[in-house]
Amino acid sequence: MPDEASPLDASGRETPAPAGPWSFLGAALAGGGGRWGLGLLGGWLCFHVLTSTLWAMHLKALAGWSGLPSYWGELITVRDLWDLAVNGGLKDHWTGPFAPLAALGALAWFLWAGWKVQARAAGVPAGFAAWLWGFADALVLAALPLALVGTALFWTLRTLAETGIQGLGWLDWVGGVLLRLSFVSVFFVQAWLCRLDRAGAPGWNLGSSRALGRHLRSSFLRLWTHPVQWTVLVVGGVAVRAGLPFLVLLLGWRLGGGTPLRVWTLLGFQALAVLANAWLIGWFLRVTALFWRNDSEVEAVIMELEAQASGK
Repeated sequence: MPDEASPLDASGRETPAPAGPWSFLGAALAGGGGRWGLGLLGGWLCFHVLTSTLWAMHLKALAGWSGLPSYWGELITVRDLWDLAVNGGLKDHWTGPFAPLAALGALAWFLWAGWKVQARAAGVPAGFAAWLWGFADALVLAALPLALVGTALFWTLRTLAETGIQGLGWLDWVGGVLLRLSFVSVFFVQAWLCRLDRAGAPGWNLGSSRALGRHLRSSFLRLWTHPVQWTVLVVGGVAVRAGLPFLVLLLGWRLGGGTPLRVWTLLGFQALAVLANAWLIGWFLRVTALFWRNDSEVEAVIMELEAQASGK
């Protein structure tokens, strides 16, 4: 027998109930396998590790040697970095052709694999048009709210930092970085919701202004009517994903250089941190997909009830 929290409608189906994204954290832990799940991990790994490795190998080929095993772990000042960039001959031979091409290819691979994983979790077709239009919808819906919120928050951090208190200065620097990454993440969440709605909204002809308006309104409300839950997920996820590579960097600084083995060990830890971040992104994709599926089912029930009421 169904419980009281999940009543049945007249046709005997379980009636969906409104729920925020936190309700799907446990359910989203499963479902990340398969070739597209592995493609998500591989794409993010290549984007971070392969491109930086190609860049380092390119610089080694230019110089004929590498000082990374010998000097890794030593303090490099901003003046050293500036001198290396300006006077080190890197302006004409910065990365070579392979690193940027590998970065673009890996990023495209990662984004498409993420869409496949999310569409599978939501039970919708992963079409290219929905994927592309989702980003266009997000620009319309999220650009102005994020600009207003960001301006207010950055102004507050900058004002606090100008007081001269050292801790508030660090808050402005670290908090500003996390906020910028969080705003990028919020934009992507909005795009995810928009593309899912375009791919899976049954019976909607988005060529009509009324249906398009309903689509944009629903996609906007799915994000902004759960501000606390989305904020915790976004900011928490950004902090963890930024913290893992930072911890690897600290580990490498303490480990130091001296041998190629230590450098390759550091590269291995970096790869593990990148894979952990990719898994977290995949989990966040599935949380968003399950939340959208439940909310779209709730909206379909409401539309059906409205249609029945208007027909009486």
